[in-house]
Amino acid sequence: LYFFFPPPAIKYKRFKTLLIDYMDDVPELDPIEWIYYLDIDILVGAPFITMAKALNKKYYIRQRFGTPSVYMFKDPDPDKYALNSGFIIINRRTSDLCLDAWRNAIDTHPDAGFDQASINHVIENENSNHCKMVGLDVEDYLTYPNGDDELIHVIFEKHFSPLIHIFNSCFAQKVSPEVMEKFVADVLDLNDSERNEHKYGKSVIHPSTAKWSR
Repeated sequence: LYFFFPPPAIKYKRFKTLLIDYMDDVPELDPIEWIYYLDIDILVGAPFITMAKALNKKYYIRQRFGTPSVYMFKDPDPDKYALNSGFIIINRRTSDLCLDAWRNAIDTHPDAGFDQASINHVIENENSNHCKMVGLDVEDYLTYPNGDDELIHVIFEKHFSPLIHIFNSCFAQKVSPEVMEKFVADVLDLNDSERNEHKYGKSVIHPSTAKWSR
């Protein structure tokens, strides 16, 4: 989509605000109350359930009452954006007000560029929206690999965070294909046959996004 429709691509991020609607179309998903959404360029490097339980405990996510909420990690560029929508925790029964407000911000600010800017608008008007966008501290839960040296160090240490946001549109462009291939293979714990196919790391980076910048 980025190849055929250059930035701003915020209209495609709008689909995130319809997650509950999509699930409502599938009767088999009716028993599911909590949605954990991940962008396609996020790798899971450690047990997801351990992280989910830790976040639930720290932020009282499953025990939260009162204002409907949506949860996202804080953005790596906090001077510009409050939250990053690569990972979202949504309550299927109560978060619709937040998603509606987010979608309205996208529709009323079509030139905002990144969806993080529209999230800023929601936060600035959270009292009138009657919902709260909750920022999760990144801590050891999430990393944003940024360049060969950083990835080589992570590969050597063999310590992967639960979530690894590759960021196809910017950070991934600073990593050489060889290092990315090794990194992805280690994170996914690929066997020798899969590693010899030499395709997994290369599929992470999309050349069409190379001219993007945050």
